[in-house]
Amino acid sequence: KLVKDIEQIDPFLDNAFKNGLPLSSSSLGDPADPDAEGHVSKWIIGRPGYIPDIFLIIDSDMPENTEVKAHYITETASKHGLEKNYEEIGHDLSYYGSEQLRGHEHFGFKDGISQPGVRGRISNNPADYLTPRSLTTVNDSNSPEFSLEGRPLIAPGELIIGYPVQNFNHPRRANPADPCPQLLKNGSYLVYRRLRQDVAGFENFANRESQKLSNLPEFSNTSPTRFKSLIVGRWPSGATLSKSPEQDNPELAKDKYNNNMFGYVDDFTGFKTPVFSHIRKVNPRDLSTDDGPASKTLKRRIMRRGIPFGPPLDLAKPDPVNGNRGLLFISYQASIRDQFEFLMTKWTNSAVNPSDGFSPGVHHPAGLDLVIGQGKEKENRIRNNYLRKKINDKIIEAKITTEGLRLLDWVIPTGGGYFFSPSISSLRNILGSS
Repeated sequence: KLVKDIEQIDPFLDNAFKNGLPLSSSSLGDPADPDAEGHVSKWIIGRPGYIPDIFLIIDSDMPENTEVKAHYITETASKHGLEKNYEEIGHDLSYYGSEQLRGHEHFGFKDGISQPGVRGRISNNPADYLTPRSLTTVNDSNSPEFSLEGRPLIAPGELIIGYPVQNFNHPRRANPADPCPQLLKNGSYLVYRRLRQDVAGFENFANRESQKLSNLPEFSNTSPTRFKSLIVGRWPSGATLSKSPEQDNPELAKDKYNNNMFGYVDDFTGFKTPVFSHIRKVNPRDLSTDDGPASKTLKRRIMRRGIPFGPPLDLAKPDPVNGNRGLLFISYQASIRDQFEFLMTKWTNSAVNPSDGFSPGVHHPAGLDLVIGQGKEKENRIRNNYLRKKINDKIIEAKITTEGLRLLDWVIPTGGGYFFSPSISSLRNILGSS
C-alpha cells in the first residue's frame, strides 16, 4: 500500500528522470546507428527492458575492502529476492602500478579538478561554513564567493533537493526552496554514464592534426600534447591554459586556489583557451551566454566524478582488453533536465553556444566540444573547429577537423541510467517503513 501511495502521489518532478536515459539518448548526441557500439540497443547497462531498479555504488580507498563489502551486499540482496545483473569495477589508474597516473583519466589528463563548492553552515556559528571560504573575494559582489580551493560556491538546492536555490541574477543570493514531497527532501538525482574511451583513436587524431598545424608558421609549436591540451582546456597536470598558455605547469596545478581562479572575459576569442575546449564548453565561468548573465551559469553546475575502468593503454604493446576501457561517469544534481541534459544538449553539442565565438576578424563559430560533444545524426558527426592566434592585431585561424578519420568519436556511451538517490531519513522513515 505504501508503494502504491507513493506512485499515486508521483513526487518526482524531473521529467527527464521519469522518462529515463534511453529516451534521452538521441537528444544527448549518442550514436543513432543501430550497428554502432554506443547505440542504446547494445548498451551494457540501462537499455530498454533492462533498467535496474536499484543502483549501488560501493567505494573504498582499499580495493580489498570494496570486494568484501560488494560480496556481502550481493549475498544479502539475493536472500531478499534481488538479482544482480550488472557489475562494473573501476580503479584509480595508480592501481595499475604508476603513481604518476593518480587522479588521471585514460587520455592522460588530471580529472575532477573544478567542482562547485556548497554554500551553508554546519552549526549556528556564523563562521562555521560547510565549505571553507576564501576571504579575498568577499568584497566583489558581482562574482561568486569562492572556497579556499578556488571553487565557486553555489546554493545547496542546486545539488540537494529541498534547499534554497541559486538566484538567476545575483551570484551570492539564494531563492527559497520550492516545496517538495518528503521523499525527495535531502535527496539528489544521479546520472550514470558508462563511457568507453578510444585512446588510440584520440592519439591518432592529435598526431594527425598537430602535424598539419606544425606546417603553419603561426601554429608550429603545436605538439600532440599541446594539441590535446587545447582540446581539453588544461594541461595533463591539470594546470589551466588560461594561466599557463604555452607550457604545462605542474606547480600551478598543485596550487588549487590559483589554478581554479580564472575566467574567460579577457580571452573571449579563445587565444589562450579555445572557445571549443571541453572545460570552457561545460563551464563558461564569467562569460554571459545564450542562457543569460554569467551568474546563471551557477545554476548549471553539477557535482561529478569519473572513475576509470580498464587498464591504461600502452600503444607499443597489444591491448589486453581490446579497447574495453573508459570512464564511469557519475553526477549529482537537483534537476537532470536543467543541469546534466542542458550541458550536453545546449552547450557541448552546439557549434555556437555557450559562447558564439564571434568577434571582429573571426569568421567561424566555436564548434562542438571535441572531447564529449557529438553530432545528432551519423552524417553530421564530422566536426570542424578553429584555433586562433592574434599576430600584429590580425586574427589568424587554423582549421582542425575529424574528417577522414575511421572513428569520429573517442568517447562512446555504452550504457547508463537516471536514478534518484534518497536521503537516509527517507530510506528509514518512508521507503523502509511498513
